[in-house]
Amino acid sequence: MKSFLARFGQFISFVLSGFDRLRFRGESRRLNNERGVDSYLYQHKIRYTEFPAHAERLTKTLCLQTEKLAQQQGVPLQHLNSPAIDKEACALELVQSAPSTSGRVALLTCVESCSTYRLRKNSIGYVKPVKEQGKCLHYYHYFLHAELGLCYVRIQSWFPFAIRIGMNGRQWLYRQLEQRGVPFQRRHNLLLSVDDPALAQQLLDEQRRTDWPTVLGDLVHPIHPLWAYLHGQAGTPYYWMTEQSEWASDFLFRSPSDLAEWYPRWIKYGIETLQCRDVLRYLGKKVTSNGYVPSSAEVKIDLRQRPEGTRLKFWHGTNSLKIYDKEAHALRIETTINQPQGYKVFRTKEGQANDAPKSWQSMRKGVADLDRRAEVSQAANNRLAESLATVSQTTSLGELLKPLGQPVIDQGRRKARALNPLTGADGTLLRVLAQGSFLLNGFRNRDVRVSLHGQPPDATERRRQAAQVTRQLALLPVLMD
Repeated sequence: MKSFLARFGQFISFVLSGFDRLRFRGESRRLNNERGVDSYLYQHKIRYTEFPAHAERLTKTLCLQTEKLAQQQGVPLQHLNSPAIDKEACALELVQSAPSTSGRVALLTCVESCSTYRLRKNSIGYVKPVKEQGKCLHYYHYFLHAELGLCYVRIQSWFPFAIRIGMNGRQWLYRQLEQRGVPFQRRHNLLLSVDDPALAQQLLDEQRRTDWPTVLGDLVHPIHPLWAYLHGQAGTPYYWMTEQSEWASDFLFRSPSDLAEWYPRWIKYGIETLQCRDVLRYLGKKVTSNGYVPSSAEVKIDLRQRPEGTRLKFWHGTNSLKIYDKEAHALRIETTINQPQGYKVFRTKEGQANDAPKSWQSMRKGVADLDRRAEVSQAANNRLAESLATVSQTTSLGELLKPLGQPVIDQGRRKARALNPLTGADGTLLRVLAQGSFLLNGFRNRDVRVSLHGQPPDATERRRQAAQVTRQLALLPVLMD
């Protein structure tokens, strides 16, 4: 983003790049497929016909102990009748009545879609567990965590008990700054000012190198009644994946008026100038020299008004790149990755020892590749910022060319007629003169005449065209003076 900062650095107080929203998923690699469930049932000597009763006992244990533990700890419990309800807002309302303002502060329940197993007949008439979509009760545990800030853990109450964890890198940063006593101001997930921007960026960079399995496990273990069973007796530990990652670069403007002046031009540039191949190039996808885009995923551009600002979003499949005039104080460029398979990471092949030779492999959803996700996302942000740096002229093209469209008056007499540099014969002449070959070798009347009119049929026409070119060329130095 060097070009962007070189062009707009005078308006910017500081820049921060780091994780915004992060959503993780935990599930057993063994229980997320039918063959693994067969192995699990065989190991525990459970018949297919006994599987529903076994799964129901586990569900009852999870529900009863979850609600009992919440009651013992004084955590308020509320059931939501619709998955469309804003759960974070409900949790923050419950915090007002909670006896504790740290740790687990709210427990919400809601019936939502899930992947589970039901007995179905196969082709030869036997029944066995088959993975299907269904609906079941989910528990949302909300925390005001001492280090992570506001975050949540969602636990599925039906087998195989999948987990989702949501957190925000900016909330995490606020807690880190508070613990170090660094003064700052924030608005929601935007850092408006900070006494030590370099330290803030260092803390955001350290988030990339977090021991994610330990952090996520420590968050879930105390509130999951089946944790000991799944990790011990059942031998089905959770595998942690990054379901969604958002990496944001915030350019904090010194004055909201400066951002308000430039942002509409960036929006117009994104809507009117950028094309599908530009979006793919920003997101690190291959675009050939002739503009061919070897991609099967849809590319689209979307403009919407949001409470926090005007958002322009570029989609490629389920991955995206967007810009905000965040809280009217910052330009935010943000890359969201939901499907990482199209990117590469330098690592050993799956299943090989750590000291095995490394090569470029497809990026996984596992948290082990989260640092590489951040690197890819930052590169996408940089490419878009470099592109926005080309929108550097606030004066319209019509105003810039207006002097050329006026006749030259000298001592009350017209010295030269007006020039139309955009269309007609004048525009054609200027485009011809701008050819690279003329810049290298210079030009003669004959060269310009042939480029404008081609070879004439006779000598009389050639002389007429040459005189016309002479008059056109004579206009240029007069208008440029």
